[in-house]
Amino acid sequence: MGHRFLALLPSTEGALRSNKRSLRCWHIAVKLLNQRALDTVILLISDLHKTLESAEEMESVRWLLDILDELGPDVLVSAGDWGEAMTVDDFSQIASRTRLVTVYGNHENFPAVRSFALRDGEVVEAGGLRIAGVNGLICDGAEHCTPPGRFRRAVSRIGSVDIFVTHQPPSIPAYPELDGDEAAELMRWALEKIRPRLHLGGHMTGGCYSYYELKWGKYLRVDSSARFRCYALTDGRDVAVYQNGEEVFRFSL
Repeated sequence: MGHRFLALLPSTEGALRSNKRSLRCWHIAVKLLNQRALDTVILLISDLHKTLESAEEMESVRWLLDILDELGPDVLVSAGDWGEAMTVDDFSQIASRTRLVTVYGNHENFPAVRSFALRDGEVVEAGGLRIAGVNGLICDGAEHCTPPGRFRRAVSRIGSVDIFVTHQPPSIPAYPELDGDEAAELMRWALEKIRPRLHLGGHMTGGCYSYYELKWGKYLRVDSSARFRCYALTDGRDVAVYQNGEEVFRFSL
């Protein structure tokens, strides 16, 4: 990790002043270098939403590739909704820069994203962290649906993990509109069973991020779409949320 982040340091003070974005990334790099000497840095995103509806949304992948090039994370974890305009080449460019761990959501180019997504209930390891996910939303009858029975079976295979990633949001006080929603209640059941240190979710809108503290861990949603351009970085102990390169929130796992 260290040599990649040190490569971000500008060679002169003038270079720092001339490029505000590089300066922000330099501050991020220094913070990570000054934290515990861990081997893995993970970039967390969700709801990138590359679509054909606007020029800004069409540039979503370019924005993400710039983030990957500037920060050089070891792993990228996404909670889905990459967008219907995503291509296999888009995913291949991302995967060529970092290890990609993702689930899919309900707004996807499904033939493309399925080649890169986790299998439901699959567990992978990165830097000593166990990461698992379940795809789609809990429902029946649509391409993005994971039926309740299949969801329960997937959860039963997971066991203990550090990061659980889903597009389906849980029933938590942060989302009063989901009170009584069967899918959200089932997701809350899954969290009670798995007890991850971090649940990375997606789907919900309304701001750069949502955060909630559970008895055993934390819930986080970040909106990486053109509207907010938010993401998070974690070293497995601390999580920092950024919007357009500026830190807006931080918490410990």
